[in-house]
Amino acid sequence: LVFPCRGPKGLVLRQVAAMSSGGVLRTPRQVPMMNSQVMKAGQPLTMNDEVAKILKGLKLDKAFFADRIRPEALQELKPTIPFELLATDGQIEEGRNSRRQSKRDSIRRSTRRKLTVMNGVAQRNTDFDIYLNEAVMPVLAQALDALCRQLAKMKQQGDCLDPKVRARFNPLTWLGQQLLRRHPKCARTPRRQLLYKGFKDWADWERGRREMLRTREDVQEVFGHFMLRGGVSYETIWDVLVAVDDTLKLEGCFKNNREIQRAMQGQNLQGASLQWKDRFQNGVLWTFEEFWYHLANTLMMHEVVPYSVLARGAERKAIELKEQQEWMEKVRMAEEEKSGEEELKRHLTQEYAVLYHKLMANPQIQSMINEGKILTGDYMRQGDIGYEYEVMPHGDHIQLLAEFLILLGLESAKKKEEEVHESTIKKPTVFRSSAKAKNIECAKEEERYWDDGLSSAWAMLQKVHHVELCDGVVDGEVLKQVLVPPVGFNLLRGKVEYEMERKADNRQESDDDGLLLQSDEKPTKEQLASRLGMTISRLEWLHKLFESFLQPDVPGGLAPVCLYPECPASLNKEQMRALVSEVEPNLSHAQFDARFKRIDSDGSGMIEFDEFAAWVHSSDVRVAGASTIKMTFEEIANRYQETVELISYLHSCFQDQMPDGVIDGYPSDPAGLSKLEAKFLAGIITPGFDPVEFDDNFDLVDAGSRQKGFCDFDEFVELLELDDLPAELRDRFEDEN
Repeated sequence: LVFPCRGPKGLVLRQVAAMSSGGVLRTPRQVPMMNSQVMKAGQPLTMNDEVAKILKGLKLDKAFFADRIRPEALQELKPTIPFELLATDGQIEEGRNSRRQSKRDSIRRSTRRKLTVMNGVAQRNTDFDIYLNEAVMPVLAQALDALCRQLAKMKQQGDCLDPKVRARFNPLTWLGQQLLRRHPKCARTPRRQLLYKGFKDWADWERGRREMLRTREDVQEVFGHFMLRGGVSYETIWDVLVAVDDTLKLEGCFKNNREIQRAMQGQNLQGASLQWKDRFQNGVLWTFEEFWYHLANTLMMHEVVPYSVLARGAERKAIELKEQQEWMEKVRMAEEEKSGEEELKRHLTQEYAVLYHKLMANPQIQSMINEGKILTGDYMRQGDIGYEYEVMPHGDHIQLLAEFLILLGLESAKKKEEEVHESTIKKPTVFRSSAKAKNIECAKEEERYWDDGLSSAWAMLQKVHHVELCDGVVDGEVLKQVLVPPVGFNLLRGKVEYEMERKADNRQESDDDGLLLQSDEKPTKEQLASRLGMTISRLEWLHKLFESFLQPDVPGGLAPVCLYPECPASLNKEQMRALVSEVEPNLSHAQFDARFKRIDSDGSGMIEFDEFAAWVHSSDVRVAGASTIKMTFEEIANRYQETVELISYLHSCFQDQMPDGVIDGYPSDPAGLSKLEAKFLAGIITPGFDPVEFDDNFDLVDAGSRQKGFCDFDEFVELLELDDLPAELRDRFEDEN
């Protein structure tokens, strides 16, 4: 099936077809006559010379595997030459012609959802040729080899072969048996085990090559984390390689590969133009297209990462993602719990504010505060000793005090309407706390009585205020201390909760699993990177940026060093403002103060590195790939290979389209142009304007824009098709130069 039906091997296959259909082997004309001496009975038979040549040429090696790989698979993944590396005028013109289509394709790719999740499994039909070469071809080649030998042997035997044996022989059945016997699971001999291992390893490398080329979007995301001013400096490229290795969990195969290192150092540019070689020096900003061009070509030419490593990395990524989601869920639950506690405090404070005025207005409460009366819970009749010093144990004041104790969280103060204590010997006994059940004269139906539960709760309040005798008797001295204004209610309730925990001897440390902003112990960089979903290399890059803003304690002294997490350094508010102004210059003072207060959870006024990393992670300050740091006119011109004068002219058109009174101070103080105005201006500047394509591209740019529905000047230039600029306009600025 895989060999053409021409030549000697095709001759054998036609013999197979003939035997499988009619059961009789007819000798074709092309087969030469056998030597009569060889056909004598009793002498050993030799193989047909033509078949022997075929078998001798069958080599199941790496070249055999590579020849049967589909070449179109790599061609589809081949990168295009970036604009920055075009040297001659012809190359520039060719790049401009292909640039529009590649730009449209990249925009469309970014809008589509990824068809596969990076879990080590691509679409099954994508690499079917690799599967065939790994699992089918070595077995099928051996089986066909054996079939050819058997047919040649039977042909040699001629009339010496038993006709019944010849009649029973079915080449398709025989071939199927050979396929089963030579299956890798049934391989027993060292030769076959080594053969199948070679095909498995070659398939692993080839599949890994293709999967790495399909990770363009993942690599681009990592690359964007290190971008400042529209690119990544050459000296930071090594950090990007480490971050890619860490992100894909490649076990160092990628970052330690010698060919990758040589490519990023420019050692594979023999015969390249001087313009290409000048890109490999410090201070040069690389775009992602340039980085991916060098990286993808190296992946295509060399074996860098096997697929098995990618699969193991995908499994570890899935585990880490699950752990990160669990941690985020704990953070969310902690925040919800904290929010719920704050809402409960506000609710209780509002209830207490109403209750406080009722308590202070109650005459019985006032008599205890001002006249020295007490509440013991004993029912005193007029004429009894001490009657004039006792407050009645029932009435509205009892109900108010009970509500007050319940608001403080004293469960024993809750009214026990009916408690049934079951016993196997005695009948259930019913206890009631109403004053009517106590047979108190003049008591109303279900009126609350100062029972043991209320007395026990009051004794807890006495203990909180360090009263010598905590007997549950209400007096004026304690009332003055506990009936605080509403603003101090939460503080009083906190004291009661603490005393209850201490009394129960059940204080437990809150197990927050090392939450970032709640744990006294600092997480390690590995833990911090895992929780924030960052790579170690990017976290190290942020740490260097953080350290660069540390100031010495005394003028002229040495700048401190941040030894996070053992001995972390910190930035004060002004130093943090300077750092943020570098990466987000448009942030107002009010916005900065609000964010600083939110991130400074301990209220110390100092920001440590883990808090800074959490700030970056929350996207409040977009350090990596941020659009807040605008490129200058020179940088835009260099990026699009245009003159600075042309870029300045486009900016003047952009300014003219602004509403009256609005000045675009780009790049330091940019002002946005609405979508409608930008669309109108693009139609004037570029005659070949496509409004539908502009709308699609604007929506993509607007997703990461500083102001939704508006585009800054650099974003407007990105939306323009500069190749469609009028020729007279381009000639005008070229003549000026």
